[in-house]
Amino acid sequence: MDDRRARELREIELAVAPTPELFEIERAVAPTLDMGLDDWVPVDTLIWNAIQVVPEDSDRFAGFFATVLGYLLREGLMIVGDMGDTGFEPWTSSIEDTVERVIRDCKAVDWSPQGSLCWLSNTPKGDQRAQ
Repeated sequence: MDDRRARELREIELAVAPTPELFEIERAVAPTLDMGLDDWVPVDTLIWNAIQVVPEDSDRFAGFFATVLGYLLREGLMIVGDMGDTGFEPWTSSIEDTVERVIRDCKAVDWSPQGSLCWLSNTPKGDQRAQ
């Protein structure tokens, strides 16, 4: 195989190979979506699943958690909301504002919200991905 063809194949391989970051994100996303098949998911669960990938005391944790939450929202797999009189009540803020609010609130309780901050709900796309 000539060098040019070998380079082309390597570029294709790199383009389709999952990045380590995506692999880490999926390790936190998959169990969260699985839990969401049966019920709404407290943000605590997403925190726990993220900690299994990047330790909470790591300098990377807050950024990793924000990336995971942003991924869930941007990919249309889950939505964030509160538990209200009518059940799950989705937030109407933008993805960026939602991620910022969740991070700020989680930091305020030292990443231990104990079911008190917000909830996540699978979308139909999230349910399909989990099944």
